[in-house]
Amino acid sequence: MRDVCKSVVIVAALFIAASVPSAWCVGKSQEAGKDSGTVTVTDLAGRQVTLELPVKKANVNWSASGGAFMTMSALLGTEVADHLASWDDDLQSYGYDMWEEFRSKIPALENVPVVAGIDYGGINMEKLIQSKPDVVIWTLTVGEQARTMAEPILEAAGIPIIYIDYHAQTIENHTKSTRLLGQIFGKEDRAEEIVKFYVDNMNMLNNRLARVSSRPVVYMELTRTGPGTYGNTFASDYMWGAMIVNAGGTNLADGIVKNAAPVNAEIVLAKNPDVIILTGTYWADSHAGSINMGYLANETETQQLIRAYMNRPGWSQLKAIKNNQLYAIHHRLARQMYDVATFAFLAKSIHPDLFADIDPMGMLREYYDRFLPYDLYGVWMTQLK
Repeated sequence: MRDVCKSVVIVAALFIAASVPSAWCVGKSQEAGKDSGTVTVTDLAGRQVTLELPVKKANVNWSASGGAFMTMSALLGTEVADHLASWDDDLQSYGYDMWEEFRSKIPALENVPVVAGIDYGGINMEKLIQSKPDVVIWTLTVGEQARTMAEPILEAAGIPIIYIDYHAQTIENHTKSTRLLGQIFGKEDRAEEIVKFYVDNMNMLNNRLARVSSRPVVYMELTRTGPGTYGNTFASDYMWGAMIVNAGGTNLADGIVKNAAPVNAEIVLAKNPDVIILTGTYWADSHAGSINMGYLANETETQQLIRAYMNRPGWSQLKAIKNNQLYAIHHRLARQMYDVATFAFLAKSIHPDLFADIDPMGMLREYYDRFLPYDLYGVWMTQLK
């Protein structure tokens, strides 16, 4: 993550913002009368923030995963674009297959102003303020940059900011974030439906995991750079690393990386993982051999791309390869309320006998069918055949 350019901040600080909130236009599933008026909420940073509810428009970050967009889609349905004042370009750049599907279902998404993200160094604070959000909803992971480079500007413009968190991959933060979004958009009942789906399935999976007596070593790698270079793996308290631990595995990268970073080949070979799980998607800047998964993928191509990783020096001798425990999953299936299906996939990959009757893809499909205004097709989870 790069710091935001000082000149951008200085220019934005001089910008005089227009006033916020006007009356909110009620949508087809609006839960009228819930928490209307001025309300003080507690965000995931523990901050007390006063808002006019329900919120009409918001600026959001991490639109491809981990931010508010996908939960807003579940809460607001086809009207989600109407509630976006501006956003980053994560979805277009790092979830291209998803972007193609989503904009086909909701063409108005193409008209949402792009202001980039605070963690990428190119955010246009002036344009953000000009988009007139009632609130800025950012992930807790960008809190450090935001506190020094954005919060003073937003405060001067009279625009509140709240933080949510899906990155820690905890039931507590997932549910708190979803309920907070449901509250500020006047969709509390819908939020509770989503939370119930998530919690009920998580409890079912965790009840089984309580019977686990062994914790196989799991190596997880983001395949953006292709098989010729080792990509990021994840710390045990962050994103995929946290999910591995929670799903009954021993994270190979535990104590080695912070948040997300590569490990060298020697470490992987020395630790000899029992299970290897690769993540793929359609990155705008992906390298040759990166595993394509998602809406635009087909199983034959995905299998060929996975197989190329078996040819890395030394990998043929790894336990995971010898025992056919090589898997791949769409990288954007973490940091969301539907990642309960991802959790099921990880648990089943690590403990196949214990979860033989569980259908992770069916769980993901149910979430899409019940809550999201988008279709689901393509390749999202697979095992090397």
